Amino acid sequence: MATPSQAPTEAVFFFVEDHIAREMLYPEFEAILDGFVPMPEYAGKTARAAYLVIDSQLQITALVFFLIAFDARGIADNRWNLPLQTLVAQAAGGPDLGAGPIRLVCFSQCPAVWQRSSLWDPDMQPGRNSFVMLRKAVTSNRLGLIRRQLEPQADTALAHREAQEIKKALHQQYSQAMRDRLARLLKEQRLRITTINNRHQRQREELSRNHQHRLELYRDKVHQLQAHNRELTGRLESLKEDFSAKLQKIDGMREYFSRKLKTVRQDDDAQWQAMREHYELEFSTRLQNETMALEERLEMREMELLYRHQQESALKEEIARLRQENQSLLLRGEGHLLERLDQAGLKLVAFQPGVGPVTVSPDEVGDYLDNPEAFAAREAGVSLPVYRDWLAHCRQPECAASTTEGESCGEPLVTVGHPADFHAGESDRCATHQIVQRQRLAT
Repeated sequence: MATPSQAPTEAVFFFVEDHIAREMLYPEFEAILDGFVPMPEYAGKTARAAYLVIDSQLQITALVFFLIAFDARGIADNRWNLPLQTLVAQAAGGPDLGAGPIRLVCFSQCPAVWQRSSLWDPDMQPGRNSFVMLRKAVTSNRLGLIRRQLEPQADTALAHREAQEIKKALHQQYSQAMRDRLARLLKEQRLRITTINNRHQRQREELSRNHQHRLELYRDKVHQLQAHNRELTGRLESLKEDFSAKLQKIDGMREYFSRKLKTVRQDDDAQWQAMREHYELEFSTRLQNETMALEERLEMREMELLYRHQQESALKEEIARLRQENQSLLLRGEGHLLERLDQAGLKLVAFQPGVGPVTVSPDEVGDYLDNPEAFAAREAGVSLPVYRDWLAHCRQPECAASTTEGESCGEPLVTVGHPADFHAGESDRCATHQIVQRQRLAT
């Protein structure tokens, strides 16, 4: 029986939107990884690519759909170390692209769960099917691969006997072949369904994060407006009190001088006129002095606020600088341990409630050690207060509302599984207190 004698070929294809933009053999891809060959078209972007194993008949036998990032110069990320050959060796079966079921590795079908963040799911929609595009690209043979012809049988009599045996066993093999084909079709459909479900899940999570972000912005804006309103109300009350005190003082002075004028008027009209002018001048001077004093106090308050803002900005800059120094000291530790671990393929994986296992890069170790909860909140796509409220809810899933007697409701609740789905004031309330909360917000 004829068998191909050529070793399989490794290649890498790059995708742009819904078409294949570039094809190369694996040695050329290794040169890109080593930084010898830049890719300006992917500068500052994360490219979608596929690793292919092609047999001597130009048919695909294995596929890995992976992601790779490039810097602003188009140089590949030197931390990228996805073991493509190892993943292919551990991969499960995929669709049949002409040489039997391929070995497939993608986001929805990955033998190593911690590597899923570096993978993506192929598009299986009609007209944009990634498998069909790859099969056509390999068949067109733009890489100039050599197709090996099957060697003819040396012994025609032996071939004739084998043909007779195949003919006799055809009936038994036909049913098995049909079952295998049906199983492959079912597996392809399950992969398609898993891919679609993952896409919809990511879209739903993105919408939920955007909604949560907008909700947080609106809440912060309301809090700011309320604080500003309270500040203005306080200032208005203070000015009213000052104005009332000044008005009472002016009224007292006016009454005093009026009496004095009446007394003087009885004695001499000239003296009365002089006293009146003196009164008006003194009144105008006092009013002007009081106005200037109030203006100076307001200016002093504004200068104090400006100085306080400057101090806050300086402190924030100092905190940012200290964090950078802490991060650089951590990265420049003895022997560059974190970088050596990363280059050796060892990853730091942290487990936090609500986000599961999270890979921590060397650049993020300082942030994680400073505040693990803030790190987990960022990975979950929510703010730190929301994440802490969600943690309290998970630890004690009870209604947090207060009854009319001032005691906690304590009604058991269904635990919200993801922080992005948690809304304070609703998710931690029972059905009865949710209605009460909506009525309060409506009023």
